[in-house]
Amino acid sequence: MRTSLGIDSLARSVYLAMVDLPGAGVTELAEQLKEAEDTVRERLERLSALLLVVPGDTATGLRPVDPGVGLAAMLARQQDELARHQLQVEDSRLEVTRLLSEHARGSRDSMRGVEWLAGADAVWRRVAELAEGCEQEWLTVGPTERLAVPVAESARRIDEILRWRGTAARTIVLESVRNDPEAMGRVRGKDDSIGSIRTLPSLPAWVILCDRTHAVVPVVSARSVVGAMVCGVESVTEAFAALFTRLWQEALPLAEARPRTRGGLSLQEQHVLRLWAQGLTDAAAARRMDVSLRTVRRLSEKLTDRFGAQSRFQLGALAIAQGGIQVEDMV
Repeated sequence: MRTSLGIDSLARSVYLAMVDLPGAGVTELAEQLKEAEDTVRERLERLSALLLVVPGDTATGLRPVDPGVGLAAMLARQQDELARHQLQVEDSRLEVTRLLSEHARGSRDSMRGVEWLAGADAVWRRVAELAEGCEQEWLTVGPTERLAVPVAESARRIDEILRWRGTAARTIVLESVRNDPEAMGRVRGKDDSIGSIRTLPSLPAWVILCDRTHAVVPVVSARSVVGAMVCGVESVTEAFAALFTRLWQEALPLAEARPRTRGGLSLQEQHVLRLWAQGLTDAAAARRMDVSLRTVRRLSEKLTDRFGAQSRFQLGALAIAQGGIQVEDMV
């Protein structure tokens, strides 16, 4: 599988084998990896294009670049592209808000199965209607950031409706709630007797699923709800349900202590390394994880000292080389 860094798992294995077996030829590498020689040659060409191997006096005619240098260079080449993409995502948030307002003023029947709601009152009225009619399960991802008190109060009323109806509910919230006593108090107000609440370091979107037949995607501005899309299109709700399932499998039950990960990294440390390698700035990473900028910078200092890195790019490269994170994490 090709990753966002342009290197698949076999090319990575070839590269690491060359590092471990200096001077090895194609035949020896193929035997080591149990792959065909032609396949190894193809991956060598790919590694050469990525400047992870360069001409050298070896059996292959190539030698591997030091991981701390080669991987840092790869990350540097990705930085500009990923930063531009991040700006496009932020612009898209504003565009969605504008479109919601325009659709609210126009016809609500312009797209079958999709409702456009403008204003917090309209959003929470519709969410309450769905909760009162929910028969099987209520799934929530998010919110993706700490919200204003009125939003929390509105969400609490939805929880009360679900408890009164006895509706099965599962929620995935941000890992940062564990460090916020007030947020933990709100989360613990939910019924977690069957492990129905899990956490992740960051979340892709705020989504509410009712019986997997309706998906509500709130739009947030300045920590307040300004609108939402309510979608009853089966293909869309199925996609959101699949997203919830994947995130649920990765998430950690709220009742469990946070474990250490590969290389002795915490989940928070591992995740911030991923976000940096994906091109996010400290400020963007802090927003995604809903932690303070000071927290992210403290993590940066701690990780830089731990890996002995001289730059952010080298930090990401060394983290990959030493197994703290994997190339496949850069998606």
